[in-house]
Amino acid sequence: MNTRSFPILVIALLFLIPAIIADNPTVMVTGYQISPDVVLPSEAVSITVTLTNTADQASRTASSTTGGSGGSISESSTTPVNAYIESATLKTRDFQVLNGWYEDIGEIGPRQSVNLTFFLTAPEAAGVYFPEAWIRIRDSGSVKYPVPVNVNSPYALSKKPSFRIDRTVPEQIIPGTSFNLTVDLTNEGRSKAHDITVLVETPEHSITSLSPEQYYIKEIGQDETYHLNLSFATDKDIPIGILQFPLSITYLTTDNTRSEQRSQIGIRIQGKGEIGISKYQISPQQIQTGDTFSLILRLENTGTDDAKSVRASLDIPFEGIKEAFVGTIEPGNDAPAVFNLKATRSGDIFYTLNVSYLDDYGVHSISEPLSLSVEEKGGITLLIFFLAILGAGVVVYLYKRRISP
Repeated sequence: MNTRSFPILVIALLFLIPAIIADNPTVMVTGYQISPDVVLPSEAVSITVTLTNTADQASRTASSTTGGSGGSISESSTTPVNAYIESATLKTRDFQVLNGWYEDIGEIGPRQSVNLTFFLTAPEAAGVYFPEAWIRIRDSGSVKYPVPVNVNSPYALSKKPSFRIDRTVPEQIIPGTSFNLTVDLTNEGRSKAHDITVLVETPEHSITSLSPEQYYIKEIGQDETYHLNLSFATDKDIPIGILQFPLSITYLTTDNTRSEQRSQIGIRIQGKGEIGISKYQISPQQIQTGDTFSLILRLENTGTDDAKSVRASLDIPFEGIKEAFVGTIEPGNDAPAVFNLKATRSGDIFYTLNVSYLDDYGVHSISEPLSLSVEEKGGITLLIFFLAILGAGVVVYLYKRRISP
C-alpha cells in the first residue's frame, strides 16, 4: 500500500461519518396549580406543574461528504427531534413529600405539554414556601422552577385573578311572583381575567329564568366590576324557605391557565296569607223581625302561607255576638266564623264583614260588604188574611149578581 495514500484514505473515511448538528428543544415550566389555594398547617396539598416544549420546531440535520479522485459530493438530511424528559422531582426542606419522583417520562414534541402532579404535607408553621420542581432533559441539562405555596398566610402568592361576588336580592319573594337579582363580579386579584364564562343554575322546577343562564365576558381587569341583571319567575308550588342558586365562574389567567370559582346566591321564598269568603250560610233561611239566627261565614286561605290569628267581626245593626276568633288557616283550607244574632229591624240590611290576620309580612285586614233580607213579623199572615177577605168578598159579589133578576 502506498504510504502517501493512507492519509488521504483516512480523510475520506472521516468525510463518510455524518456530522450531527442538533437544534436542541427548550423545555420550560409554563404553569402550575395548587390545591387548595391556601393550605392549612399539616394539611395535604397537591402541586401540578405544566411542562411545555416551547420550540416551534425541533430538528436534527445530518450532512455527509464523499470524495475521491473524481472530487467530493455533500449530502444533508433533516429529521425531527423531540425533548426527552428523563426525570422530575420536587425538592423541599419544609414539606413532607408523599409522591414527588418521576422517571423516564418520555418525549415531548414541539409545542406539546405534559402535567406532573406531586403530593405533599404542609409544615406546621404558617408562611409562604417555595418548593422547587427539578426537571432533567436528556442532552439539555435541567430546569429548576420554584412554586410558591401559601400555608395559612394572609399574603397573596401569585398575580392571579380573584372575584368578589356581591349580590342584591329581594328580602322576601312570594311564591307565584317574579323577582330580579343583581350580581356584581369584582376582580380583586392582581391580574386580569379573560374569556370568562358565568353560569347561573336554577335549582327548582318551580322557578324559571327569564334572563340568560350563561354569560360570556371578554375580560375583567384588576379592580374592575361587571354587572349582571337576572330575572326569574316562580309558581305557587315552590318550597318555602331558603333557596340557593349555584353560580360558577370559569376564566383564563394571563398565562392561559383555566380556573374556576364557585359560589351560591341565597334567596328567601316566603309565602303570604290571603283570606276570602268561600261560603255564606244563614240558619234559618227566612228571618223575621225579632228572630234569633246564626250567620256562618267560611273563611278560605287562598294564599301560600299560614294565615294566623284570624279574627272576624260584623258591622251590623243587630244584637248578639258580632265577633269570632278563627285561629290559624293553612293554605288551601277554610274555617267557619260563626255569629249568633237577633234581627231587630226589617228590610234589606247592608252590613260589613271585617277580617284581620297575621303572616310573616305583618298584620293584614280586609272588609267585605254583604247584605241580608229581614221580613216584618206577621207580615205574611196579615197578607194571607187580607187576601182571604178579598177573595170572600169577590165570591159574595159574584153570587149576588147571579141570583138577581
